Amino acid sequence: MGSIEDIKSRLDIVELIGQHTPLKKAGRNYKGLCPFHQEKTPSFIVFPDGQNYHCFGCGANGDILSFVMHTENVDFSEALQILAQRAGVVLRPPTPAEKESDKQRERLQELNLAAAQFFHHQLRYGDAGAGARAYVESRGLTPETISAYLLGYAPDRWDGVLNYLRERGYSDAEINTAGLTIEREGGGGFYDRFRNRLLFPIRDAQGHVIGFGGRALADDQQPKYLNSPQTPLFDKGAVLYGLDQAAPAIRRDGRAVLVEGYFDVLWAHQAGFKNVVAPMGTALTATQVHLLKRLTHRLYLVFDADAAGAHAMLRGMEVIREALDERTVPVPTAQGLVRFERELDGEVRIVALPAGRDPDEVIRADPAQWPQLIADAVPVVEYVLRSLALEADLASAKGKAEAAERVLPLLAEIHNPVEQAHYVQRLAHIVGVDERTIAAQLRGPGRARREARRRDQPPPPLPEIPLLGRKEEIVEGYLLALLYRHPHLWADLPAGVDPLLSQEVHRALLELFPSGAARSPDMLPGELRAYLEGLQRRFGTDLNLDDESARRALEAIVNRLAALANERQRREYQDVLIQAQEEGNQELAQEVVRHLSDLSQRRWTITMPPPRRLYPDARRHMGEEGEGSG
Repeated sequence: MGSIEDIKSRLDIVELIGQHTPLKKAGRNYKGLCPFHQEKTPSFIVFPDGQNYHCFGCGANGDILSFVMHTENVDFSEALQILAQRAGVVLRPPTPAEKESDKQRERLQELNLAAAQFFHHQLRYGDAGAGARAYVESRGLTPETISAYLLGYAPDRWDGVLNYLRERGYSDAEINTAGLTIEREGGGGFYDRFRNRLLFPIRDAQGHVIGFGGRALADDQQPKYLNSPQTPLFDKGAVLYGLDQAAPAIRRDGRAVLVEGYFDVLWAHQAGFKNVVAPMGTALTATQVHLLKRLTHRLYLVFDADAAGAHAMLRGMEVIREALDERTVPVPTAQGLVRFERELDGEVRIVALPAGRDPDEVIRADPAQWPQLIADAVPVVEYVLRSLALEADLASAKGKAEAAERVLPLLAEIHNPVEQAHYVQRLAHIVGVDERTIAAQLRGPGRARREARRRDQPPPPLPEIPLLGRKEEIVEGYLLALLYRHPHLWADLPAGVDPLLSQEVHRALLELFPSGAARSPDMLPGELRAYLEGLQRRFGTDLNLDDESARRALEAIVNRLAALANERQRREYQDVLIQAQEEGNQELAQEVVRHLSDLSQRRWTITMPPPRRLYPDARRHMGEEGEGSG
């Protein structure tokens, strides 16, 4: 038994969750108030048979590792360490390379903290920091906020932080690796990267200082904002400013608000609006969306109410669309039937600012205006249509066509026919064309013919792969082993697989590869790498498929996984429904019925060939005898 399986076998999810929120026996399961959002009627259910949980109020779900990750705001490896200590399990000893890597990270974290404290002291007390203090005071930040976020000042010297850190035993190479210095041309030493700048320490989700953002204080300084370079700790596309402070509020409020600047975050937090974070002066990335997805599926993007804001929002939506999961929804057809389509499993709304105002200016002028702006946030398509009406070139045919092309992809994602018709009418009115023209363009040329051809073509025969039957963890394990053995399959992996996985270790493996943290298995954290190696040994030669067979196997596995997850969830939710009805908890009963209806509808979208056809050798992977032919 591997260390991850050993830990989970020694711990009971009911006991662990019961220490965070009181649980009451409800039939075969346990229920209580959700620890991830505020509620008066219990909708948080723990399933001891499956060792998992689900909240019917906010949608939080997972296993024992997921719970620790979310409640402690830690990543998979740290959650594993916490549970290992609790279970009395000694994790696999790290390799010499892992020990050295961990030692370097800890050393760099200590170095960055020391640098942040140096900069902070310069801002609060240094004579050279008087100008920076005056600037911060002019921006309205309180001493408490300055201290809580460790704001600092980098003196206008070539060796300020360099000499400070040298005196504390850090080598020039370490200081440079942390991104605080730049090597002189010709290799003649180092000089400070940040000079005469107001500094914002950047923390990871656990609160470690991993880098810095610096704002120029002189008018002729360029660039205006300067970030730390890529380091072993810092990747500006993989961190959100303020997330360590914002995470509890994001969970509590059920939404994250994304702004653009450091001062926007600081002023929002200072005014009590703690669920606000900011990308690091870059476009939103998939990794940043994944960080937020652990906390909420409701994202509010704050932009200027102009064309530039609309363009920035559309770029962000492309990333969000790829990073968020999908769900199946029923869509009525004109023939009175129902078809099933996929939509984003999340809500994205746009907060439009008053013209020429930044969030910090809005909050400083009238803090009460901010929650009203959030309440008035509009769907993405509504925001884009408003921006088009104000800014687009609608006098020419080309301008009209370009305006329509920007909105049509958003309209195509609206599955409610009444809502879609409303926005088709709005777009037609804005660009000055007939509604039928927009509707025809929305359907797309040849779409009906392509769909007819797909219906007429029989599916190719599925490959025989040695997987199997009733155990989700086996199916999930084979999926991950196959993906890591055949990396090209990641491009073919459909959206929405993550929520099908019942094991957090499998979710971690799925998330790490595409994020860039593990482009090869050798770059995975130690315990995850050992777990993956165990999977690959378990399935052995059954992973040796040619490219085409591997692609077809992937499709079959995902379908099988969807069927098993659907079956498990319906079984668990039926138990919850019976108990809710017996207790007269109509609110919970109605929510469970809604989930069961969604699961039943989803069943019809799953194409699942008979297991015997696909998995002739399945049982040997479970330590059982294979089925006889017949």
